[in-house]
Amino acid sequence: ADITVGRQAITWGVSGIFPVADVWAQFSPFELDTEEKPGVDAVRVLAYPTPELELDLVVADRGSAEDLSVGVRGTLALADADVWLGAGKLWRDALAMGGITLLLDAAKLRAEAVLPWSLDRDALLEPRVTVGLDWIRGTLLVTGEYHYNGIGASATSYLDVLRDPRVARGETYYIGRHYLGGLVSWSPDRENRLTLALNTLANLEDPSFAFTPVARYDLGQATRFAIGGLVSLGEHPSFDPAVSFPSEFGAYGTLGYTQISIYF
Repeated sequence: ADITVGRQAITWGVSGIFPVADVWAQFSPFELDTEEKPGVDAVRVLAYPTPELELDLVVADRGSAEDLSVGVRGTLALADADVWLGAGKLWRDALAMGGITLLLDAAKLRAEAVLPWSLDRDALLEPRVTVGLDWIRGTLLVTGEYHYNGIGASATSYLDVLRDPRVARGETYYIGRHYLGGLVSWSPDRENRLTLALNTLANLEDPSFAFTPVARYDLGQATRFAIGGLVSLGEHPSFDPAVSFPSEFGAYGTLGYTQISIYF
């Protein structure tokens, strides 16, 4: 087995836009700097009993004995599919999770879900589910995903969702229920130095939308330049006479950014 002890980046799940099973330390969907993923203090054991089977055990420190988190996942590689199943305790929830990826000629079909049981409430909570499709043709990648967020609620209860400890911990960055997401990424040159991408998020109940275009250019082995932005559409929040969020993405506004990464 491979054993890693200390702060480390751990990624579970196969979803790209709505990563329901990335339970250890996931990126915010609006994170600008994604060069290095946030780490978690953990002991991780990777074992390979057979060439087709990977076993992954993680024990993570969450600050107290009560919140100690542990999970195990098994991934089986088949001829035309990858299947994984997992279970564990995350913070104060017991989780059952699983997913499948079907490998087609030029596309991948994906589905995964997490079903939580609250140890504090002694009750089954609503699931988090993502279903997606990837279409790859050369340097062109097109991804689409549908996401059901069991943590979220309707717009009338957004403030209550923002107080949910699962949102504060980053188990989800979404406060609604039903979403669609899309990603288009294309490299027009043979060296793949230039990459153009557009990521789209849609809350289907508000409705509201967020578009994040970005252009990245690799200047060489040590330097990368990017320019991008965030454009959101939706009803803006109100603060008079009381705070209200009639739409999720309408609260994000619009911004532009540039980024230079230098490796040494």
